Amino acid sequence: MGLAAQPHALGRSGPVLLALLGALGLVVLYFVKDKVHFFADFSEPSYSPYFWPRRFGLLLHISGGAVAISTGLVQLWLGLTGRTHTLHRRLGRLYLAGVAAGIVGGMYLAVTIPGPFAYSSGLLALNLAWLATTGMAYVSIRRGVVAQHRAWMIRSYTVTFAFVFFRLVADTLSSRIAVPDFTSALAWGCWAVPLLVAEVMIQLRALRQQPV
Repeated sequence: MGLAAQPHALGRSGPVLLALLGALGLVVLYFVKDKVHFFADFSEPSYSPYFWPRRFGLLLHISGGAVAISTGLVQLWLGLTGRTHTLHRRLGRLYLAGVAAGIVGGMYLAVTIPGPFAYSSGLLALNLAWLATTGMAYVSIRRGVVAQHRAWMIRSYTVTFAFVFFRLVADTLSSRIAVPDFTSALAWGCWAVPLLVAEVMIQLRALRQQPV
């Protein structure tokens, strides 16, 4: 996923971007720490009866998601700062592979896990949004439309980060908010709300770049 080289593309916003990506990196580390037991202890007590029958799909989903989250974080920095040479393209392929694996595992979990339809459909829609945004990013760069590629990659990573957002909100608020079907609402909100915010930011940036 290469972009035309644009050194110092962000100018004064570079430190702000670095701070934002650093904060995202800390949240990613929290997510990885929360999921590492699935790999360190391959036993039913570690997975719970809920996930144990679906352990291979879960591992595929988590592994692909971890690759996409980590490489995507670096890709955002490289792409938005114009450092778009060999490393960016190679990491782009790795990001695509991670997303593909994550989607396959995620789709399997969405259609097999027990629970309310609102919950499973939210997870299914999340994976479809992941596929659509990443697919459009790939098609855009293959056709050389750099600006669209950059925008779609931001959308794609926003959806990728939804899995982290889901866990962070669930761990923080689920025990404090006595709302029926909170988890089902979160299955939709963890990707739809961040994607809406990202879209507004993308369009505002595009408007600022338009000549008056």
